[in-house]
Amino acid sequence: MKSSYLRPGLALLCAALLNACGGGNNGNLLLSGTITGLTKPDLVLVNNKTGEKLPVPANSATFSFTKLIAVDEAYDVQIVAPGPTGAKCEAVNGSNVGKANAYTAYPIAFKCVTNPWTLGGNVSGLLYPGLVLANGSDLVSVQPAAGGAAVSFAFQKVGDGSPYGVTVLSQPKDTTPGSTRTQVCTVANGTGNMPAGDFLNVVVSCK
Repeated sequence: MKSSYLRPGLALLCAALLNACGGGNNGNLLLSGTITGLTKPDLVLVNNKTGEKLPVPANSATFSFTKLIAVDEAYDVQIVAPGPTGAKCEAVNGSNVGKANAYTAYPIAFKCVTNPWTLGGNVSGLLYPGLVLANGSDLVSVQPAAGGAAVSFAFQKVGDGSPYGVTVLSQPKDTTPGSTRTQVCTVANGTGNMPAGDFLNVVVSCK
């Protein structure tokens, strides 16, 4: 007789414990994660298991879906094509697919990298060595060509939309012993924000 009363009681107790811990598909857990390097707009995430789409603003470091999920409920968070403008984002170590766990923080993480483009241009009238151009901490040494012909140069890649500012760090001078001849080089089109493509129109003129 005792066992017939205990069984329903144990069943009710188990159900209560599952509800208290978020089991039984209660949907009381927040599906969220982190994003690094997002400086561009138009990123949209989707949880394919629920169909919810989540726009993520530029410069966001975290995200949270509005639809709650339950313990052991599967999630599959993907980037809705085409992704953010001027950047590429991807999940870190497959953390975007798994099952919810009430006892650990969600490991979902995305990493974004802004599209890199080449910044460069041409130097005209350069006769002597020693010309050094700078874009911030990125330095380029430009050597003269025969007869003062134009010489091309390029800095390291610059991210889409990132600011740039090309300056002359060191002016050229004649290294012949006893010579005091020098040149003064100036920069045109040297400042701005990187377009969605290579920018090779920086002009350096030496006289």
